[in-house]
Amino acid sequence: MVNVWEHVNPRKEALHFCEIHSINGPVLLDETGDYARQVGLPGVPWNIVVNKKGIVQAVGATTPDEVRATLTKLLLPFG
Repeated sequence: MVNVWEHVNPRKEALHFCEIHSINGPVLLDETGDYARQVGLPGVPWNIVVNKKGIVQAVGATTPDEVRATLTKLLLPFG
């Protein structure tokens, strides 16, 4: 996940967001917005799910339920 455009204490804000939404795993802190510009992020809130190889897997889920549904779908085995 990528956290972008936090103006005050970005690490603390990202940790707080993850804590209140029960999000576990690595989060990229994009303090300058460079990564967001590279992937064409139109604004916030917006979520980009990136796999461990750095490949974008999903873009756009914004609510906790949408994020959970997106992650669940990505983690399901092929059927």
